Amino acid sequence: MSDPTAADLQRELAMLAYLRDRLRASEGEDFRIPTAAVDQVLDELNSLERSTWDPT
Repeated sequence: MSDPTAADLQRELAMLAYLRDRLRASEGEDFRIPTAAVDQVLDELNSLERSTWDPT
């Protein structure tokens, strides 16, 4: 399997944001969602973005 691209990660972030909004719409604004998956996607996105501008 190939490494995710920035576009792949952007799609994942958009999907997570949509899912969060839908869950909060059905469960209420105080509904809390564990952030482990979001943290992982953000870490991958930051790593990928850093590798595109950091020549080291």
